[in-house]
Amino acid sequence: MFTVLFVLVFIMTAIAVDESSLVPVKAEIAEPATVKETRGTHVSFTGIVKAISDTTLMVERTVRDKAETLEFALDKPVEKIKIGDKVKVSFVKKEGKYIAAHVTLVVNKKIIKKDTPKTK
Repeated sequence: MFTVLFVLVFIMTAIAVDESSLVPVKAEIAEPATVKETRGTHVSFTGIVKAISDTTLMVERTVRDKAETLEFALDKPVEKIKIGDKVKVSFVKKEGKYIAAHVTLVVNKKIIKKDTPKTK
């Protein structure tokens, strides 16, 4: 009985197949999509200046106990920054190059707690 039912289902699907469904359909080629130029995302980090010139800046930072040195292109020379200074660099990566948007000197401030007499 199971075999007869299987043969009937097989014959019905064979009859239901139309020859027109076996003809390949021509694929239409879509026009290429236009891609908008995206803005670069500003990223920032803090590190120590290793080299500086009018057009480039090399900064070393420590990530998970590993030293990493990045080279940045400068639009204009930075002032008051020298080798060994701690700086914060905001940058954008364009065309495989790092371009510094802002370079800021980091000044460490110590907070000194003073003992104040308690009043009653």
